[in-house]
Amino acid sequence: MAMTMSFLKTVRGKQIAAALVLIFLSTIAIDQVTKRHAQNSLMTYSHPTNLDIHKSRTVPVASVGRPEAPYEENAFFIRMNFQYERNRGAAFSMLSNLPDNIRVPFFYLVTLICVVYISFYLRTLPINFHLTRFGLVMILAGAIGNFIDRIIQGYVIDFVSVGWNIFGWRHDFAVFNVADIAINVGIIAFILEMILRRKPLIADFDSPPETVIVKS
Repeated sequence: MAMTMSFLKTVRGKQIAAALVLIFLSTIAIDQVTKRHAQNSLMTYSHPTNLDIHKSRTVPVASVGRPEAPYEENAFFIRMNFQYERNRGAAFSMLSNLPDNIRVPFFYLVTLICVVYISFYLRTLPINFHLTRFGLVMILAGAIGNFIDRIIQGYVIDFVSVGWNIFGWRHDFAVFNVADIAINVGIIAFILEMILRRKPLIADFDSPPETVIVKS
């Protein structure tokens, strides 16, 4: 495996790796801090035993048009609010209705597979696939951010609510969080790398350790 973590054998590669580690840890930290803040500042009631029963206040963040208009007026708007939600499913509440005896082990297994696969993939990436490397780190950070919630609380905290009515297309998007954003940013980076279709490069480490001669 000539390409295994090859970028770490150069000064530039070590700098990139350090930046990616910082991005990874910062994303998880921001995700966890914003979730706790949302829980403390937005939640107004929580049932003592039933996790599905809770209430939240809504805080408008930004809007264009008339989001407060009655539904029948069909007025144009794009809006973003903060509101506290508990998600027992995947990103954007997918699979949240599965029974606990299926849902819980399923998400644990999926997260474990994701971590193992991404860790292996990162080790085998060509040295010039920077967008893919960044995307995988973001996906991994998002997956772990939500996994921490599932381990600690049994559910994921969501708090960003987006909705719109554009040319009659009215939709309230599923409430999401920073981890979900990170996952989607990672997917976009991954797709962009595929569109660019860079030719994989292999480093020749017969050269001095601080330099790399790239072979196609």
